[in-house]
Amino acid sequence: MEQENAPLVSICIPTYNGGAFIEETLQSALNQTYKNIEIVITDDKSSDNTLAICNAFAEKDSRIKVYENTANLGLVGNWCESVEKASSKWVKFLFQDDLLEHDCVEKMINAALSSNVNFVICNREYIFEEGFDPKIKKQYAEKLPKTELIFNDPIVYTPKETAKRISPYIFNNCIGEPPTFLFNKDYYSKEDYPDTYFQLIDYIFILNKILVHNFTFVNEKLVKFRVHNDSESMRNTSKIENDKKAFHKFIYIQFYEKLQICYEILHNPLFKNVKKHTSENHINSIKNWFVMVSYKRYGFKKVFAFYKASKLNDFIIDSYTSNYSYPKYKLLKVRMKNIHKKYNL
Repeated sequence: MEQENAPLVSICIPTYNGGAFIEETLQSALNQTYKNIEIVITDDKSSDNTLAICNAFAEKDSRIKVYENTANLGLVGNWCESVEKASSKWVKFLFQDDLLEHDCVEKMINAALSSNVNFVICNREYIFEEGFDPKIKKQYAEKLPKTELIFNDPIVYTPKETAKRISPYIFNNCIGEPPTFLFNKDYYSKEDYPDTYFQLIDYIFILNKILVHNFTFVNEKLVKFRVHNDSESMRNTSKIENDKKAFHKFIYIQFYEKLQICYEILHNPLFKNVKKHTSENHINSIKNWFVMVSYKRYGFKKVFAFYKASKLNDFIIDSYTSNYSYPKYKLLKVRMKNIHKKYNL
């Protein structure tokens, strides 16, 4: 592509207290081989030196535009704000501690234009902080689905083909994080981020697009996604079991969001093609499995009360999940063996 005729691409960087890595992140954006870019930074009332660093970069390069939110919008709110501020219809997310390979934007926009699609996903690699929990690091290496093995053909993926390929991995993020995504914001809406998700919100955002629209996959690791240890407190349940609000958030993230996916598959028209490649009996068994595991690990009484008060209580609570016993759990575990394997649970 002749760069003088190339469309503008907005690299959107929503920031909040990202001073530790933002310089390296900005440099990776500025070093792109694709020159027709703008870098849009929306800062969500940082209390560290993030804004000062960004402003210093902006003084040296006119392609950088820095906006300070008048109020704290929160994670997703700031994502949306950065897209709103983008001048181009082509948006490339870059989070404040992640990195782009120097030819990331060039290869992704070329893929979009040559394939005549509005959505492009690339592969990524993980950067782990020093001292990162080796057990969790192993999970990333061995348990997370490999996107390049799911989308392993150089084709344009239709929603039907996408649903077929991701159905066995639907309960894991088998696609990637927002920085792996290039999209045309003419086909974007704030409603793509449903407020019923927290941990899986980025996964649901991308699903909302590729289960409706064609996309293509660039099978190169063009993004480096940094994984932090800062969720350690959420994994240490001994610190939260006596804090009702924290405990409910923990159950929500660890189990309820996956129960929502069960519900979406069975009842949300967006997931109609995924439903064709799953079994209703299997999805109900998976729902029961998530519930029973949460009872076993964190206590029936407290977890049941959470589910009972939730919006999906009629879906989650039935004659099977309204009580718990260890023999019942063990029997379900045996019955789940093949389902567990089929859906990579």
